[in-house]
Amino acid sequence: MANKKNIYIGLMTGTSIDAIDAVAVRFLNNSIDLIGTKTYQFQTETVKSIRSLCQLESVSLNQYSELDNDLGKLFAEAVRELMDLHDLQPSQICAIGCHGQTVKHHPNNDKMGFSIQLGNPNILAVETECRVVSDFRRADIALGGQGAPLAPAFHKFCFGSEEENRVIVNIGGIANITFLPKSGHVQGFDTGPGNTLLDLWCRKHINKPFDNEGSWAATGDIDINLLQSFKSEKYFKTKPPKSTGTEEFNLSFIEKHCSDSNSQTVDIQATLTELTAQTIADSISTLAEPVDKVYICGGGCHNTFLVSRLTKSLKQNNIDAPLSTEYLKIDPKWVEASAFAWLAKQRLELKAASIPEVTGAKRSAILGAVYFP
Repeated sequence: MANKKNIYIGLMTGTSIDAIDAVAVRFLNNSIDLIGTKTYQFQTETVKSIRSLCQLESVSLNQYSELDNDLGKLFAEAVRELMDLHDLQPSQICAIGCHGQTVKHHPNNDKMGFSIQLGNPNILAVETECRVVSDFRRADIALGGQGAPLAPAFHKFCFGSEEENRVIVNIGGIANITFLPKSGHVQGFDTGPGNTLLDLWCRKHINKPFDNEGSWAATGDIDINLLQSFKSEKYFKTKPPKSTGTEEFNLSFIEKHCSDSNSQTVDIQATLTELTAQTIADSISTLAEPVDKVYICGGGCHNTFLVSRLTKSLKQNNIDAPLSTEYLKIDPKWVEASAFAWLAKQRLELKAASIPEVTGAKRSAILGAVYFP
C-alpha cells in the first residue's frame, strides 16, 4: 500500500460534459504518485441541465443556483466513491482541488472578462469533511489575464526537461498546448476545438455521444474547401495569449460554415477531425524554437483517426509522431485532474500557480479560494 501522507484529490470535468474525473495523488520531487482514480459518469438529466445553461445567454438565478448546488453534491459523491474505493479517510486528505464545471468563459469581455465554473465548494467541503480549493481562474482574470489555460504550470512541474524541448497537447473538448523549452519561458494557449465539435456532430447525426476511435470520421472524405472555411475564423489567426470555449466553437459554428456545402454528414465529421488535427499542428509550428517531442493527453488521444491525422500534420513540419504522456509516467486520462490537485497544493502553500506569459496577466498569482468543512 502506498504511503498515504500528504494526499490531494483533484476533480476535473471539462467542456465534453460527460463525467467527473477524480484522482488521489501524492506529490514527489517533479513527479506524482497516483494513489487512486475514479470516473463518475453524469446522468443524462445533469448533462442536459449543464448544456442548457451553457447555451443560454441569460438564465434565472434559481436555475443557476440549483445547478451549482446539484454539482456540488455530485462532486462530493465522486470524492466519497474515490475515498471508499481506495480506503482513504478525510484526515489523510490535505485538500480537494475542484475545477468545477465551466458554463461560461468570456475572458475578453468589453468590460472585464469572466469565467464561470459551477459546483458549490461549500457543499463539497461539508459533505466530504475535507478542505476544498476552487475558483482557480478569476484571480488571473482580475490581473488582466485569460484565466486559461491553467495546466502549463503543472506541465512544467511534472513534464519539464533540461534535455529536450517538449510540447504537451491536451485534447479535451477544447485543445490546448504547452511548450516546455529546455530553457526559457513556458508558453501555452488554446489551439481551438478538440473533441467538442466532433461530439456535437455525432450526437446530431448518429445519436452517439462521441465518435469512438474516430471510426465514423475515418469512413468520410475531408472537404478541403470546407476545411479552409473553418480555418478562416478569426480565432485561428489571433496570436496568444488566447483561450476559447463552446461559446465560440459550437453547433452554430459548424452550421454557419456548412450552409453552402454539399458534403455528406460523414465527410463533415472527417473534416472537423482534420480541423482539430491541423490547428494543433499549425499552433505547434508557430513556436519560436524547434520541438523535439510532442506528448498528448486528454480524451482525444484515444481517437485513433484524429491522432493519425495529427501525426500526418506534424510530419509535414518535420516533427515526430506524438507520444502518450504514459511515456512520461502519467496516464493521459488523469493529467488534468492531477493538475487541479497540484493547484490546490500550490494554493495551500501560498505559491503562485499562473504563468503571465501564458495567460497574459500583469503578474503571476496565487490561484483559488479555500473552503473549510
